Amino acid sequence: MKRISNIDTLSALFDRLITENIKLFFFKKDRLFEQASHQKKIIKEIKNRISELLVEAITHKEYDYIGEKRTFAIDTVTEELEDLIKNDINIGEADRARLQEAVSESPNYEKLIVNEKRLRKANEGRAANKNKIDNSFKSIVEEGGSNE
Repeated sequence: MKRISNIDTLSALFDRLITENIKLFFFKKDRLFEQASHQKKIIKEIKNRISELLVEAITHKEYDYIGEKRTFAIDTVTEELEDLIKNDINIGEADRARLQEAVSESPNYEKLIVNEKRLRKANEGRAANKNKIDNSFKSIVEEGGSNE
């Protein structure tokens, strides 16, 4: 089965797992127990889908996916999954800071621009991380680990 970036690739599932765990953290922090309980169910299902994908790919020795094309180039990234986590956190922080500034009585436009740039950089980094994760996984599954 051909997988699609941002929908059902390994990196998309990792990304979603990270995002849902960040949400769970804030629900717990804010003592929103009903929402936290719901997040735990989502996280469990995402983990199940990751397991299913891994078993399927390893069993069939195939990982076919369509990667994401981007308009912004990123330099070499060494620790893709760790960087993906950091980029997801930065996206959330920049978005919250931007929103807080936008709804304030007298928005600081310089802060809005800085956070918009942070958001853009994190989104581009996130896409690059996900593409590298999928490419590496494909190499491991199909070629026994020799990265193209």
